[in-house]
Amino acid sequence: MNIFTLIKKDIKLFFKSKSAVVLTYLVPMVITLIFGAVFGGMGKPSGMNEMRILMVDDDKTEFSELFQTTIDSLPEIAVHTKYTSGDSTILFNLETMDEWIKRGKRGIGIYLPKGFEQRMLSGEKLPLEIHYDPKFSVEYGIITGIIQKVIMSRFPQLMFNSLWKRADDFLGEEKGNYFKSDISHTVSKYFKIPSGAEHDMSSSDFQESDLGLMDSPVEIKSVQLLGEEEENIMFVQYVAGMAVMFLLFSVVHAGSSILEEKNNGTIKRLLIAPVKRREILTGKMLFVGLMGLSQLIVLFIFGWLVFSLNIFKDIPALLVMIVVTALACSSLGVLIAAICRNLSQVNSISTLLILGMSALGGSMFPSFLMPKYIQTIGKFTLNHWAMKGFTDIFWRNLHIKDILPSVGILLGICLVFSYIAIRIFRKRLVD
Repeated sequence: MNIFTLIKKDIKLFFKSKSAVVLTYLVPMVITLIFGAVFGGMGKPSGMNEMRILMVDDDKTEFSELFQTTIDSLPEIAVHTKYTSGDSTILFNLETMDEWIKRGKRGIGIYLPKGFEQRMLSGEKLPLEIHYDPKFSVEYGIITGIIQKVIMSRFPQLMFNSLWKRADDFLGEEKGNYFKSDISHTVSKYFKIPSGAEHDMSSSDFQESDLGLMDSPVEIKSVQLLGEEEENIMFVQYVAGMAVMFLLFSVVHAGSSILEEKNNGTIKRLLIAPVKRREILTGKMLFVGLMGLSQLIVLFIFGWLVFSLNIFKDIPALLVMIVVTALACSSLGVLIAAICRNLSQVNSISTLLILGMSALGGSMFPSFLMPKYIQTIGKFTLNHWAMKGFTDIFWRNLHIKDILPSVGILLGICLVFSYIAIRIFRKRLVD
């Protein structure tokens, strides 16, 4: 009987502590909701994200335009051939397409060179280039497969053009004609093929590669624009991502030390001495910032030593990003400590915020794999802009002037959070 009385007592005490209830029930539910949404769903199939790709058509023929329109009509792909500059709308060329990919504005571009239609008419393989950032290797593989499928299903004449040419090269003109006649008769009898799809084509010199009569009629050339010097492209993602996420946990712990000092009377003793509240708060924030700064430096050196992450590409840009990231994370840590009344509240709120922001902002896994609406929400997190700045330096080889938007937003976060935290702490410091 005494056991049940003790259990009843503990249950009452548990539910009197709001922070304990939140940490036990609400935080896991919210984190589960966030991860469920990130991986596609809320319990509902959301389908594949629409892949936005660039396309440059240097052939400018009827067939190249038809190919471009066909790819753009697919629900999985949105093709962009133009961009705006001021009041002007400009067609992409090969140079500007590659520049957009290198700067991270798009991940993949398709290039149709001159002679695209002529190669089709002569029965040769279609020349096609895919320029890409290997960070988007998943989308690259999907788009390559889609192109192959589209050519087979929407342009069956290409298969026949290639097949007839290879038959002539391999079998000779007389046997090739018998072969084409038999194939044409069979196809016309059992399949619905557009009129003229199986017409004869001119022959060319025989090559060993032409022995495979049913090879794909398209020749895709892959052009990797970034990351050729990296041994593993995901090291960039995970070293930076984990550094930011664990920095947040560390600075929250450091920031909450002011609550401990308040509870054990240290703050009151400091105020008796000739020390102003502003000095106490400024000293605490600088301490937290220095802790964050040292942690980031150590983690990136660790990434260099263990994963061969090249942290020396642009040292000034990297140092600027490390400083502003440490300041922004530190201001959030101090703000959480200012809002909370005790350490239990700090633990529950910080767990919810840090794990949620890390999942949405790209610290745990690449944001481009998430649903589009999650990517949009992620832009409102500190993690997103820190990850963007570090990725631009390590992966895209950008410099200080190119990462100024990320730097500016992180500094803005630092100033806003610090101002709010100071206003709250000035009122609560001796409560």
